[in-house]
Amino acid sequence: MTTIFDILKKTKKDNCGKCGFPTCMAFAAAVHTGGAPISRCPFIEGVSDEGPRRGTMDDPETALAKELKERVRDIDLKERSEGLGGEVVEIDGEMALKLRYLGEDIFISPKKVFRRDGKELEPRDQILLYNYLFFGGKGELSGEFVGLESFPNSISKVVTLKRYTEDKIASHFSSRPDELKKVCERLGGKEIAPCHADVCIFIRVLPKVPIEIHFWDEDKEDGFPAKVKVLFDKRALDFLDIESLIFSAERLAETITETS
Repeated sequence: MTTIFDILKKTKKDNCGKCGFPTCMAFAAAVHTGGAPISRCPFIEGVSDEGPRRGTMDDPETALAKELKERVRDIDLKERSEGLGGEVVEIDGEMALKLRYLGEDIFISPKKVFRRDGKELEPRDQILLYNYLFFGGKGELSGEFVGLESFPNSISKVVTLKRYTEDKIASHFSSRPDELKKVCERLGGKEIAPCHADVCIFIRVLPKVPIEIHFWDEDKEDGFPAKVKVLFDKRALDFLDIESLIFSAERLAETITETS
């Protein structure tokens, strides 16, 4: 059976957006569920629009989450727990990997990704966490932080990060740097000192996915708007693929702006 990942391999994997979807992964998931013809990607040739269909009514995010769950179902959670910065615990009679995610404890079991109260996370969060589990953690972080542009094949993705993460944080906390610090502290973030910006914060989205937020407040006198630069650990791609890495930053931006 053709999978979402089989379709993804046929694309350029550069998130050009010409198909109408924000990422190649989203396009592949839509094709897989019958929500889009494969011909919408101008770079895929020699294939028919009578392509893969599973007869499912799932939206692309749900379909991708289900497929990723199948890929990680047989992974030894205990074996990977240390590399991921988590621990294996027993919840309702089954073993689950406990991780800290956006300031709260979450659990990954062979059946679902859920909070302590048993409520499942949204499909997009499941996708990120299944990918994190799939990567399994490869060694230790470098402790050196760089911009997204430092990673290979990231040119087209820098714009996405700026639009949905950096600009979102900058506009929301403009003239409110202290509020940015308070919100991040509630999620376990720590202020970095000394700092070349007005505010620099170290915060972990996941145990092995730390992010630095560098915030310059608006300058009303000179007419400069607030600005944010997000940095990632230099070895970040050993723990997540680049699309998941960008999404982790987007979810952080959503969380801190929605809770302030």
